[in-house]
Amino acid sequence: MKGRRIRLSAPRRLITEHCRLAMGVPRGVLAGVLELAPLVAARASAPDRPPWTAIFAKAHALVAREMPELRRIFVKLPWPQLYELPTSVGAIVIEREIDGEPALFYARIKSPETMPLLEIGERIRKAKTAPLSEIGEFRLALAVARLPRPLRQMVIWMGRNIGRQVPNRFGTFGISSAGDQGIAFTTAVSHWTSFLTYGPIGSDGRLELYLTFDHRVLDGSRAAAAFQALRSKLLGPVLMELHALGQPRDG
Repeated sequence: MKGRRIRLSAPRRLITEHCRLAMGVPRGVLAGVLELAPLVAARASAPDRPPWTAIFAKAHALVAREMPELRRIFVKLPWPQLYELPTSVGAIVIEREIDGEPALFYARIKSPETMPLLEIGERIRKAKTAPLSEIGEFRLALAVARLPRPLRQMVIWMGRNIGRQVPNRFGTFGISSAGDQGIAFTTAVSHWTSFLTYGPIGSDGRLELYLTFDHRVLDGSRAAAAFQALRSKLLGPVLMELHALGQPRDG
């Protein structure tokens, strides 16, 4: 049967290269159910509801502040080693449209553990709605995608394997979700040390969470400890901040 050839667009080239990076990562996956009814109620009462990606980004970064393994990345330059960063950089997967085609980008949030939820949320909303010409990291990603393949692959590979460059290009952890569409990604294409995905949040506050981790950096027991710590941060400091957002403001 004769078909037709379709040249890879810049968005498809970008995803192809990120998949290439992920192919070399020995991944483990943990899954569990979180009971988040108090968090759901507190978010609903806040006048400016931060997106769930902002909530999970802050909680994960709070965990990483206490668990340095989550701030470590496996790199290959100048030789295979672990490289530890002083702070987290979250990479929120954002879908945008380019010439009628969906494209995926990483909206990087530096040190989300120190940022207010509303500021994290505003940065994510801007990444979703602002003109692409106003978002420098997205413009750079497209410029790299349009390079000739050998040069494109070299630039991306080096950016992922020079320790101090990784947070500037990819972040230290990733988050993606299709929960608002009623589904969950159970298997993630990930090259991060840790990557969070989650499904829809039920009316009772139950949520299925998946933590994909790089087995070269941490083992299952530490990943499980991170999973439990994430629950504590969500129902601890993050919940307290959401309650504060819902309090009446003076004046």
